[in-house]
Amino acid sequence: MPLRPLTEKDLMPMLAWRNDPFVRKGMCNAREIDEKEHRAWFGRIQDDLMARWFMHENAAGSPDGVVYFTKCVPGRSAFWGFYLDPAAPRGSGLLLGADGLKLAFETLALHKLNAEVLAGNERSLRFHERLGFRREGVFIEHHFEGITYVDVVRFGLLAREWNHA
Repeated sequence: MPLRPLTEKDLMPMLAWRNDPFVRKGMCNAREIDEKEHRAWFGRIQDDLMARWFMHENAAGSPDGVVYFTKCVPGRSAFWGFYLDPAAPRGSGLLLGADGLKLAFETLALHKLNAEVLAGNERSLRFHERLGFRREGVFIEHHFEGITYVDVVRFGLLAREWNHA
């Protein structure tokens, strides 16, 4: 499987991707993160039993994205998130998404996977629907972006709805 647990050697490429303006605009925390803060975060997640972070690798074995699960209770449910290397070739996102779902439902044995997407992130909204997620609701003016509040769309995908083909 092209997903492996995140390691310290992954931190610098991951930070560069995370700080790319294209990636940041889809994040709830859209500000740039410095290396010290990033390393402190990595130290914290090592002890977080409800978080699982993975580096995605392309067919050549090169890292090209990150998939993570939070509020994760194996056998039950989790929330997921992800982002790609902005230089990854077209189509990489669908591969990352499919691999993430396979890990969620086969390895973590989740019953349900949840996602929350900023309402203005049309690309991510379509992506979730393409992967089979259903819109379950909208949290009105749920997230403050520094100037204004924006809606957050909640998605869900049950294991029995997942198309593993």
